[in-house]
Amino acid sequence: MSGRAHATRITRRRMVVATGAAVGAPLALAACGTPDELEERSEANDPDLLNSVLAQQLAVEEAASAFNKSVEPTARVAAKSLAATRKESISQLESFITERDGEPTDEPAEAVEAESPPEALARQLEASIEASLEAIGDLSSASYRQAVHRYITEDAAALAAMRSALGEEVVPDAFVFGPAGSQEDDG
Repeated sequence: MSGRAHATRITRRRMVVATGAAVGAPLALAACGTPDELEERSEANDPDLLNSVLAQQLAVEEAASAFNKSVEPTARVAAKSLAATRKESISQLESFITERDGEPTDEPAEAVEAESPPEALARQLEASIEASLEAIGDLSSASYRQAVHRYITEDAAALAAMRSALGEEVVPDAFVFGPAGSQEDDG
């Protein structure tokens, strides 16, 4: 499985809310669509949303552990740092979920297929970022959104390092130029 079962729907409203720019910006939000998306936010949905992020964090932790066992000692420092950071995020997510009377999952998300532990870690980080982006705009609490935003930036920094180690562009063309800019122009 590629870890990309569906496309993430990011609306302008979700992007504004996810970045924290929504605080004190009702006029900006008015231009971002209907308030119906805000009605989707419910404390009752938080445990499921946070569990989807938690499952990905658990999968990243497993991929970092496998990576750590497979590489030379100099590369292990980065993997150990990532694993320690994920332990903190996992603990925080479990706390958030129990605050909302939910049961934290102990099952990691399905591991993405890859040819090597470095590639597996990079692809698992991509899946984690995708799941976090999917959940962040629907979380009812600003503190939960801020925490998930931090996980996204931590995963993105680790992903950039992994892409570099794999000899890939640190920032994919699709991120910089959009899907059309990432395609080769033959003519």
